[in-house]
Amino acid sequence: MIALEHLHVINVIYQEGSFRKASERLFKARSAVSYSVKQVEEYYQIEIFSRDTYRPELTRNGKILINKIQHLLSEANDFDMFARQMNSEIEAELRISISAIFAMDKVTQLLDRLKHEFPKTIIHLDIETASGERMLLDELVDIGIYGGFEQDARVQYRCIDHCQLPVFISDRFPLADKNNFSQADLIAYPQVVVKSSYKTSPDSGIVKDGIQWYVSDQNTKKSLICSGLGWGRLPIHEVKQEIREKKLIQLNNQKTMEVPVYVAKLSNKALGPVGMMVWNFFDDYV
Repeated sequence: MIALEHLHVINVIYQEGSFRKASERLFKARSAVSYSVKQVEEYYQIEIFSRDTYRPELTRNGKILINKIQHLLSEANDFDMFARQMNSEIEAELRISISAIFAMDKVTQLLDRLKHEFPKTIIHLDIETASGERMLLDELVDIGIYGGFEQDARVQYRCIDHCQLPVFISDRFPLADKNNFSQADLIAYPQVVVKSSYKTSPDSGIVKDGIQWYVSDQNTKKSLICSGLGWGRLPIHEVKQEIREKKLIQLNNQKTMEVPVYVAKLSNKALGPVGMMVWNFFDDYV
């Protein structure tokens, strides 16, 4: 039977689209990457990548095999993590990052469960903005709970929620008494934005033609919007009371962002019992 490592190399070539990028990601020489492909092709007497194109393209057989390869690698990874977790000790510490847009009542329920089931484990909790995936990839945290639209091959995801982010103004906002106004009218006033809590992460949802006021946390953003000093997106679960009291007005002519929220971990790192409890905690919400 061919070594799983050779199949892993083929999968990385397929994901990266070139032998050079695959060798960089795997920290292998290009000759070693080519050797893995050759070993598999010779063993099974099939051609996986076409030699007729500049970039590696899967042959007909390669397209059929890549699905089997990915399934096999996933199963092997699951087995490896399961075997490691059978004998794992309870973690002394666990580092978790949680997006500021995630409902805090769900976080407190999670922390209460952790406190009762693993009272001796030290929990490091980071509330972040637009930086959950970067913190995870840089191994600053063990588990991330964050929103996003793109997924990285190095990360394992489970979707646990969807966060709705409409645009709001307050009843004290200068345009609040108008029945109808355009985005051009709106961007004459400051858009309140929470800046990323991680220097290499981009800010998102910004109207580039307008004025921005940057704040460091979600509570300050909400306070400025409620005071009528600016406008911006707020998680709808945070402002239900203000909506009922008509202190905040949702702008229906502005598209509501719906952001999927994931609990995520690095694919190549096994979780201990505490981490697995966090990983499975949100099953009731899915």
